[in-house]
Amino acid sequence: LYISRINMSDMTAEKEKRHDDYSQDENVERHVRKNRWISVDIGGKPFLRFNWVSSLLASLVLWGFVAAVLIDDENHTNPKLPTEFSRWRRWITVNFSWMYILTQDVWFIFVLWLLFTKYANIKLGRDDDKPEFSDFAWFSMLFSCGIGVGFYYYGVSEPIYHYRQSANLQSIPVTNDDQKAQQAIFQTLFHWGLHGWIPYIVVALTLGVTCHRQGLPMTMRNAFHPLIGDHTRGFAGDLIDALSISCTTFGVCTSLGLGVSQINSVLARLDGSVEVNQKTQTGIIWIITAVATISVLLGLKRGIKSLSLFTFTIGLVLLVLVTVCDNTWFLLNSFVEAVGTYMTWVIQVGFKCGTWTQLNQEFDNGYEYEGKSLLWGKDSLSDKLYEATGIETSSALAIEKYDSGPSWMMDGWTIFYWGWWISWAPFVGMFIAKISKGRTVGQVIKGAFIAPILFSFIFLTFFGSLGIKMQRAAEMALDVTVDKSNWSIDCAASGYTGGAPSSEAAIALADKGYYLLSCRSSNDRILDVMAPYGKLTTFMHLLVLIGITFYFVTSSDSGSYVDDIISAQGHENPPWIQRVYWAVTEAATAQALLSASDAGLSTIQGVSIVAGLPYTIAICYCCTSLYRALKREMRDEDIMAQRHGFVVSSLDILELYSPEGMPAQSPSAGDRFKSNIIALFFPYKGLKTAAVAAYNDDVMGTIYAVVATCTWFAWFLCLCLSDIGEGTASIAWMLFVFFVAQVAIIRYQVRAARSIRDNFLNDLFATFAMYPMVISQMELEAPYIEQRKRV
Repeated sequence: LYISRINMSDMTAEKEKRHDDYSQDENVERHVRKNRWISVDIGGKPFLRFNWVSSLLASLVLWGFVAAVLIDDENHTNPKLPTEFSRWRRWITVNFSWMYILTQDVWFIFVLWLLFTKYANIKLGRDDDKPEFSDFAWFSMLFSCGIGVGFYYYGVSEPIYHYRQSANLQSIPVTNDDQKAQQAIFQTLFHWGLHGWIPYIVVALTLGVTCHRQGLPMTMRNAFHPLIGDHTRGFAGDLIDALSISCTTFGVCTSLGLGVSQINSVLARLDGSVEVNQKTQTGIIWIITAVATISVLLGLKRGIKSLSLFTFTIGLVLLVLVTVCDNTWFLLNSFVEAVGTYMTWVIQVGFKCGTWTQLNQEFDNGYEYEGKSLLWGKDSLSDKLYEATGIETSSALAIEKYDSGPSWMMDGWTIFYWGWWISWAPFVGMFIAKISKGRTVGQVIKGAFIAPILFSFIFLTFFGSLGIKMQRAAEMALDVTVDKSNWSIDCAASGYTGGAPSSEAAIALADKGYYLLSCRSSNDRILDVMAPYGKLTTFMHLLVLIGITFYFVTSSDSGSYVDDIISAQGHENPPWIQRVYWAVTEAATAQALLSASDAGLSTIQGVSIVAGLPYTIAICYCCTSLYRALKREMRDEDIMAQRHGFVVSSLDILELYSPEGMPAQSPSAGDRFKSNIIALFFPYKGLKTAAVAAYNDDVMGTIYAVVATCTWFAWFLCLCLSDIGEGTASIAWMLFVFFVAQVAIIRYQVRAARSIRDNFLNDLFATFAMYPMVISQMELEAPYIEQRKRV
């Protein structure tokens, strides 16, 4: 009873401390370590307020990227960076497509499950908090920050690409051109649908619960507080925030890189004197950055809210206008059919990894770069086949022989999209959490899923259908022959040269407002769709220009705002100079990305995929963190009865074994270091101590330790001898997996003996990533197991 009273008293005190006003310096500084906090006043007014470690790390990454682009090679063409990003993109797709695909599906299942549980009623804030924004304003900001300029860039271009330029792609069965058209719409909706928004929702809910409800500052590090506790205030938290700033900036700049070229094309269409080149686009970036900076300085409610409402309204007007100007009933038919097709196939396609199409790359040098295989730990299959038979194989031969699809579909589209959405997750997720205070978990899930996705589907289906309609009309008028083997057309034979109509018939048709869109550039397609509407065309083009520009501004100012908040470790009102700095950093990164993209879209795609990979792992941990936070808020018996963690943390190495708040009776830093070194080279000592204590049996514990240690020595030996014979390295890593599994089992037993909450998957991952720290952690926990048994 006494213990219960103490716990209730602590809970009451905890609630009284919650919901601080983090626009005040003193409240923020309670959650910041003094040796990391820069606080400078000039003339009695705040001038700087930021965490120098996370800000420096993020700045090094971003400005390092800018510097790398600016350093030309001897020919002043700088081909190295685009080539490297293309290589990284291919390497990630080859080795981690399964992870991108699987994690998106697992996150969706998890969030959908939350919607039908008691946790859906938990409010992001105090129980009496009310939403700060109206439903319309909230939805407008959700949509504006979550979609951005990609809507205009891909709204027509992507369906046309899947319709006439994706070769033999068959994500769903296709036997005729009607089904090919429907597949094109479906594939577009798939990339912009449920799977895209799920990373946003996971991050938003995690931050909403830990910050609005549990009273922590709104910064990405605190999303992991239920998992790693006060390590979020140390170097681990600094790494999380630095990664979040970098990921946010690269994700936003991917959109800006697409948007600036689109704006340039619209300006050239409206005024023929405007040239489409990098010089013009650079000017656009910096002009819009200046506007976005003003919006950021005005703040969330005055600047970003107003821009979001205006931008969303422009898009809505444009959508209604094309709907009434064209065949309304055709568009409504297409929307209903598209939604039905999406619901029918989304689960199957959602798990599609392109297994057999990607296999085709193994039959030529598609898996090689500078003579080395891109398959992690594997040699090139094509070289082996050639050495055996003297016959050269190729992916083209495999595609023809097995009637297969294009092998580049995954990294060029699906994995690019997943990486793009994920790289936006810290930015959009934090922004959604910021504007969703006072709403419940269930309301955020339904609002972020239903409203934005429904509107996205209407926009994409209507514009995509109009694009396919125009493509067919032009094909009919120009008597174009469609190659049914790959659903493509010959642009040159159809009267198009360099993306423009060149034959007399094609020019005459273009004068009437109809184009072969598959032969046009991506930037022109959404403008071409509006060409048949006579005097309204120019007005619609102006709406497109305004819409893209303001989506550009809202994406830029929202990204800068979030970067600023994260760098200030959750300070809600950091000094204006910091907001300007992050806005300029974002613009410089966008310009660098634009400069590095002369080789095409592959660099932009590569940046998104590379930036999204580490955050894929982070969002997996966000799911665990959110689940723990929700269970704690509901005071579930299983989690309240368990201990938060071990006596020492495996992350203490990041704090040089002297984390803040370490109890006086804890092992010294020297003992910790010694224990880690011994575990690194001789795991038997720590494993035996932990296993004997966990199993309460000297013989059994010794056997477990001996077997695991022998496995470790076999792994180390095979790894050292991996160059001697083929397959030795594979055997080595197989042994390492066995070793990790054995250590994870012992860790599971130690946790059970000490009632420490966690799960076996985390035991596996922790052991795989840092087995010496895990073994040392268990060894130092063992004496407490013995004490508990004696009690």
